[in-house]
Amino acid sequence: MKKILPIFTVGTCLLNASLNAQESDLDFLENDFKVGYEAEINTNATSSSRGRGSINFGESYISLNASYKNKIKVVLTGKLETLFENNNISFNDDFSIAEFIEEAFIEIREVGGTPTAIIVGKQPIPFGQNVQAMPLFQNNPLADLQEIKEVYGLTVDFTEGLFNIFDQVEIAAFETEKGNLSIGTINGMSLRLSKMLTDNLLLTIGHAELGNDHLSTGHESKTSVGLVGESKDGMLVGWVEGILFSNNPSYPNSKFAITAGSMVRVHRTTDVIVELNYVAKNVQQYAIGTRTALTSNLSMGLELRFNDYKDGRKDEVVLGVNATYVFGSSGFRPNDEYLFDDDKN
Repeated sequence: MKKILPIFTVGTCLLNASLNAQESDLDFLENDFKVGYEAEINTNATSSSRGRGSINFGESYISLNASYKNKIKVVLTGKLETLFENNNISFNDDFSIAEFIEEAFIEIREVGGTPTAIIVGKQPIPFGQNVQAMPLFQNNPLADLQEIKEVYGLTVDFTEGLFNIFDQVEIAAFETEKGNLSIGTINGMSLRLSKMLTDNLLLTIGHAELGNDHLSTGHESKTSVGLVGESKDGMLVGWVEGILFSNNPSYPNSKFAITAGSMVRVHRTTDVIVELNYVAKNVQQYAIGTRTALTSNLSMGLELRFNDYKDGRKDEVVLGVNATYVFGSSGFRPNDEYLFDDDKN
C-alpha cells in the first residue's frame, strides 16, 4: 500500500512520506512462518471556496500477511473506506467485497537463488516516483497519473538492478480494469528503473502502456522521469517529477504534467511541505501543508491548496485536515519523535 507501496525501495529509503511505521512479526514454528497485520485509519475533511466539501476515510486500510522464511509472502489488503457511504460516516448498505479487496497477491523472493522477486495478483503496479508527502495526497491533480493500482498483474523485480546500470528494475504486465475480483484482459505493461546517482539523490524513470479497452478511450501511454534528494542531515527532502502522457481519460486534452516540492523538518515532530503541481491546459496548483506527530501512532496534517484552472473553471481554494492513526504487528515503524504520549518518559 502507500504505504504498502513503499514509495521506492532502492538502497536506503530517501523518503517515506506516507507515515512512519513500526515492525514486529508474530513468529512461530521456529521462525520459518510469520503472520502479521498492519492498518492505517485516515479521517479526512475538506472544504472548498466553491462550496465543495467532504468527510471521508480515504486511503484507510487493513492488511494481513503471512510469510515463509521471508521468501514467500501472501498479502491481503482491504479498503476501509468502502465500509462507509461516500463522503460521510454512515455505514454503506451497498458494501461490495470486490471494491473492499484492494490487494491480494503472492510475493516470491530470491527466485532460483537470484536477487529477483516475482509478485502475482491484485497489486500496485510500479510506474512513477509517487512521492506522497502532503497530508491529503489524493488532492494532488497528478495522483491518477502517478498511480496504477487495484489491478491484477505480474511484476518481476530485479532487486539488485540489471547490467550494473540501474540499482533496481521492475517490469510488470497487468490488466487495466481495476476495482473488481475478476481478471480482465492483460493489456497493460510497465517498466520502472531506479538509480542512486549519489548517496542522497535518486533517479527514477518509468514508462507504462495501457489498453484501457473498458474505458472506450483507446490506448494510453505515459512516461515519467523524477528526482528525489535528501540533505545529509535528513532535515530537507526535495523532489521533482515530469510526466509525458497521451489519451489519459482524466485529462484528454493534455499531454504534460509536472510536480515539484520540498519537505523541511521545522521541529523534531513537525514537517512543513510545499508543492507545485501543473497539468497543461487544465490546472496549476500551489499547495502548502504541515504534519505533526502527536503520539507514537497518531499524526495530524493540515493543508491549503489553490487551484488556478486553465480550462474555464472558476479558481478555488481547498482546505484539508487529516488525522492518521497506524497500528499493527508488521510493516510499519512508530513515530520516533512526538508531542504527547502517556508512555513516553
